[in-house]
This record gives sequence, structure tokens and C-alpha cells, in this order.
Amino acid sequence: MNCFLKNIRSDFQWIIFLSILVLLPNIYLVSVGSDLSGGLLKKIIYLITSILIFLIPSLFLKARTFFLFHGIFVLLAPIEIAHIYLSKMPISFGFLMAIFDTNMGEAMEVLSSIKIILFFIFVLWVVYFFIVIKKIKNEYFITSVKSRLIILVGLFLFFCCGFGYYYHLVKKTLTDKDYLFEEAASVFSLKFRKIYPCDIIIIGKNVWDEKLNIKNKQSKLKDFSFHATCSKSIEGKEMYFFIIGETARYDNFSINGYNVKTTPLLEKTDHLISYSDFYSEANLTSFSLPLILTRASAQDRDRFNYEKSFVDAFKEAGFKTYWIANQSAESSFIRRISKDTDGEFFSSTDFDAYNNFDEKLWVNLNKILSKNEDKVLVVFHTLGSHFRYNFRYPLQYEVFKPSFEGAFDYSLISLENKEKFINTYNNSILYTDYFLANTIRKLDSLNVTSALVYTSDHGENLFDTKENVVLHANVITTKYDFHVPLIIWTSQKYREINEDKINNLYANKDKKLSSSNIFYSILDMANISFPEQNLKKSFASEFLLEDSVRYYYNIDRQVKKIPE
Repeated sequence: MNCFLKNIRSDFQWIIFLSILVLLPNIYLVSVGSDLSGGLLKKIIYLITSILIFLIPSLFLKARTFFLFHGIFVLLAPIEIAHIYLSKMPISFGFLMAIFDTNMGEAMEVLSSIKIILFFIFVLWVVYFFIVIKKIKNEYFITSVKSRLIILVGLFLFFCCGFGYYYHLVKKTLTDKDYLFEEAASVFSLKFRKIYPCDIIIIGKNVWDEKLNIKNKQSKLKDFSFHATCSKSIEGKEMYFFIIGETARYDNFSINGYNVKTTPLLEKTDHLISYSDFYSEANLTSFSLPLILTRASAQDRDRFNYEKSFVDAFKEAGFKTYWIANQSAESSFIRRISKDTDGEFFSSTDFDAYNNFDEKLWVNLNKILSKNEDKVLVVFHTLGSHFRYNFRYPLQYEVFKPSFEGAFDYSLISLENKEKFINTYNNSILYTDYFLANTIRKLDSLNVTSALVYTSDHGENLFDTKENVVLHANVITTKYDFHVPLIIWTSQKYREINEDKINNLYANKDKKLSSSNIFYSILDMANISFPEQNLKKSFASEFLLEDSVRYYYNIDRQVKKIPE
């Protein structure tokens, strides 16, 4: 300790000042971050961890070199601080991807509006590097090798304790013990994605890798075509909406018979069809989306790698296509599709933010509607009931109580809190009801030939079985992982033009169906044909054949029969 004090005593005031500048994003997050709300202990642990990560290079670098190294993150800090200011969360993949995707004209327009702030930032940068070069001696903080080893061992034990804590939390919720260590490691490592500068390093690398991945996949599929065409000439405008929900289970929609009034607005919406026996073919978002959007299925999952999606088929048939989402910006599969649309809009707010509500997607929808185009497909990818459920709805939708508040986590998922857990989930469904009903209202007000299809990527477990399975993506699966809502609405003009399809949609609403029907059905509903169209898989067709056995693709990448 004496050698440490000896080396830093003369530069102490400058070291403290520079350290505060480097840690400014972390300090700011502690003061305003939504994820750190609800307790002083969380903030203390976050700040201690941030300081320890900040200090690790000091064990190997001389003082001036140490601060020059951290100067990289001082230069990047305004990006982190801007995101915290906007969403009260550390930087997100979507935000950084948006920066990467911004062209020079857009960038200059934004920068010109914050000239004073930019000047202040520039002055701060100059001051930082001036002090580092002129005031900090280039000597080791700690000269003793033994002292360094002791500190490294201490750091190792500190992080081991952190891992042990999350291992204990995950152990309470995970039913399959073989995945316990892997899941605990995943949850523990996720915490480092929220500590600056770890977050910007990890997410920056992911963005770079993702952009290369997207470019590679798009080039491979460049010449692929469904040869899709419109099989029916329809006068006037046509508009189709496809809405992908998140973690919505069929059983908790009161429109489907649930005894809690979670969907009052949908129940009052005319010409709505709710399907009773529709199942997703995966219980994990990244696995289920390819099975919804392409001709891939659980038994032929690899197909999405060499075929495009129904969004591309709409584009081939002459439709303008748009992708509006507040999640999955980091998915190369999704970005592969969205990059080829006429407009992609991803939220720059992290999915774990407390105020990233689905209704914000309407801002970009209104921009699309203002273009007044004749044939349009809009795909919404919503956050729906993504964990944490209470972050998915504004305060006025906290109707079912008692419910969770603030940044509740795995430690609160227990049988003792079952009522709170289910009530909070039901509140998120109530908000989904609001979002869907008002999106339909917007579409109906256009008075055009239109239809809306809503389904969810997968379901959720809410302590329904004797094993008390909770959440999703477990090895032990239940029907609640897969039984999801499928809701279809059609406009007056659509019903007049497509009377036969309307009759078929009603006739097929209780048949055994799965996400592998979506591709064929939505194209059939829009009167888009292609050489390999299979009307036996379209729920808008009189030739529909229901599934005799339904399969799912599990997290072990195996095909299994869906439990019913």
C-alpha cells in the first residue's frame, strides 16, 4: 500500500479528476438508471464493479498509459451518456446500429442542432488529454508484483461471488439442472453488458459482426425469387398488417375464454376471428421467427437459410414493404429481411428499458401512411409481454393487483409471488389488447381493402403444472410454451371482395394449425400466388388440411412432438 501511495501522492488530485471523467457514464447511470432503481445496494454494487473494471488495467499499465488507454472511452462516453439520457438505460444494440446506419447528411443535421453541447464536449476532451500528458507521471501505480497478484486474486474472488449469486437465483427457476451453469453464466455475463465501457465494446463488436453477417446472407440470397404475382386485380388501395407478438399465451386472452378481463377492446372489435388451436413451433424467439416468416418448419428448419420470407414475396408482387420493430435489431435473420424492405424502423431503446412501449411504433406507421401508397405490407415486431412484464405497459394499465413494480428480477420469481407474477403478466396482455385494438382502428379508418394478422413468437409458463415450470425456453416444455393466439381482422372492402376467403377463415378457426401455416396463409389472404403455393396449408383456403401431429424445434436443436 505504501508503494501505491508513494507513486500517486503527487498526482492524486489529477488522478481523481481524470477517474471521474472516465467513470462519468457509470456515475450518471447510478443517478438516473431505471435498471438500478429500487435499492441503494444495487447502485453500490454497480458502482464498485464499475470501479474495479476501470482499475484492472492499472495493474499492468503505467499511469499515463493507463489514462491514455481510458481516453478512448472518454471519447466514446457522449454516446453512452446520450443513450442513458434518452432511455435511462446503458447503450443498446439498436442505438449503436442506428449510428452505424446513419448517413453523413443525417449525422450533420443532428450534430448541427447541438453545437453548444459539442463545443463543451470538445473542451472536455482537450482538458482530459492535456492533464494526462502534462500532469501525470508515467510510473506504475503498483510496483510490487506480489501486491498485483493479491489484488488479482481479490478481484477473481469478487467476481466468483457475483457468479455464485446469479447461480443461486437461476437455480430457483430453471427446471433442467443440466443447463444450470450455462444459464447462470449467461445471466451473469449479461450484467457486464450494462457496465461502461464493457457494454460499448461488446455491443460494438456485435454490431460490426452483425453487419458483416447481414451483408453475407443478403448476397447469398440475392438471386432467389418466389416468382410471386398478384392473382387477383383489386381496385383501390390494399394494406396488410402482420403483427408479431412476444411471449403471448392463448390462455390469458379473455377473448379466448380466460376468466380475467384482459382483452376488453378486442372483444368489442367487429369482424375479429380468434383461432383456438394454433401453436408456435419453437419456444425461443430466435428459433420461432424463421418458422413464422419463411417456409421453414420445425422438421425443415434449415430452409430459411436458402429461401427468403413472405415479406420478400409481397415485394415481388408489387407491394411496398415496411418493417417496424422495437426488438430484434441484433438478429441477422431479421435484418436480412428488413434491409430489403422499402423502409425499416428499429427502436434505438434497449428492450429492457422501462418505457419502450409498443404504441411508440405508431410514430413510424403514421409516416408510412402519409406516403399514400397503393399496395402496402407492414410488419410490426412488438415487445408484447417480454420479461420484465411491468416494463411493457404504462402505469395506467397496472389494473390487476398486486403486481410487480420497478426492475423486478429472477430473485422474485417464486411460488410465494405467483399471484403478483400472473397479475403483472395479465397487465401486459391488457396493454397488448389496447395496442392491437387501436392499430385495427387506424387500419379501419383508412377505408381500404385491408387485413391484419396477429400471432406470438411463443408462449409462457406461469406455474401452471406440477413441476411449476416458469417463463419459456426450458428443456422441460408444456403446451403453454406453444399455444399462442392467432387473431385475424378484415376490413369491409376486403370482406366484400374476398367473401370465399372470409368463409374459409371462419370455417378453419378451430382446426389444429401451427406457425408453418403462416407463410402460405398470408400470401393467400393477399391474393398473391407463386408456383409452389400450397393451399392445403392456408387457413384462408377451403383445401386446408389441419396438422395431425405438431412438432417443435427445441433449445437442443432437436425436433420433438409438441405436448398438448
